Amino acid sequence: MTRINTATHEKARRSLGRLIRQYQTDEIESQAFRDIIYAMNTLLAYFKLDAEIRIEGRLDTIEDAIKEKTT
Repeated sequence: MTRINTATHEKARRSLGRLIRQYQTDEIESQAFRDIIYAMNTLLAYFKLDAEIRIEGRLDTIEDAIKEKTT
């Protein structure tokens, strides 16, 4: 089985592409593929949450700056 690098969004994306290609060429069994895809989906949800938290923080900073300028 191939190594799955999930350190960053880009590395996870590349690993997913590699897994899909392996599945298409029957190098990986269906159940193993499903299990890994489930795990990758969970990881994607984490990446999405992390991005949303960072965006919310930036939005809070912008809103605070606007409030300071208007008062």
